[in-house]
Amino acid sequence: MRIADFFILSLCCLIWGGNFVLSKWMLSDLALPPFFFAAVRFSLVAVLMSPFLFPIPKHFLKLCFAGLCVGALHLAFLYTGLKTAPAGASAIVSQMMIPFATILSVVFLHEKIGLKRGLGICGALIGVIILIYNPDSMAFDTGLIYIAIAFFIIAVGSVLIKGVGDIGPFQYLAWMGVLAVPSLGLASFLFETGQIEASKAAGTGIIIGVLYTALLASIFAHGQYFRLLKTYDVSLVVPLTLMSPFWAVILGVIIRDEPFGFKLIIGAVFILASVFVIARRQKQLPGDIV
Repeated sequence: MRIADFFILSLCCLIWGGNFVLSKWMLSDLALPPFFFAAVRFSLVAVLMSPFLFPIPKHFLKLCFAGLCVGALHLAFLYTGLKTAPAGASAIVSQMMIPFATILSVVFLHEKIGLKRGLGICGALIGVIILIYNPDSMAFDTGLIYIAIAFFIIAVGSVLIKGVGDIGPFQYLAWMGVLAVPSLGLASFLFETGQIEASKAAGTGIIIGVLYTALLASIFAHGQYFRLLKTYDVSLVVPLTLMSPFWAVILGVIIRDEPFGFKLIIGAVFILASVFVIARRQKQLPGDIV
């Protein structure tokens, strides 16, 4: 990989890591309703990407299902989880997308996994259990369970994208935004209250959050990631994205004073090492996540 592209991928990982911390701030400290914040974020994405909507892709219905999974449903669970879950631990659990996608590829795409990747999946699941289980209360962390569900949904979307065919990242982002805004807007109308009051109380915070998540995390970082996946082998690019949870943990500790204890370290080792094994042995992911 060229040094310039490695730097760009590292910057993308820093942006994604910061995205967890910033979103945590928006949802917990500023108390923005999760469905509402996600709808506002995707409104900006939809407006900016609208020139790329047409021509309508050939497999449009499959695109709709994939876009709803990766966009509206994913963010609904992710932002709901981030209201209570730590940003760093959430970013580590997010790496479960790769084991989830691998399992789904076996079930629906009839792909084969070897012994090492099978053990990697088991190791990743053990890591998640370590992170989400709270021995003091003999219960599981609900927020991190929502995070895990969010990345299972994005794994489902990645498998669905397999049937969409050749589609550019900007067109995919455009339709994802168009599909997400009415879905999340309706969910916010039905299940949330005080959206306007929360927006006013947030002040410039909501502007900062929307600009960061839409422009940097969605359009720039995912656009560059898509380009790099087309330029280099997936088995080279995907393992390097493990820098994202590293940055999320570091920024969470520094900015939000999140705990950095033994449980986090053990869970992270299980998940990140297992994901690395799976990704390195995977010639092609079941659908490139945009």
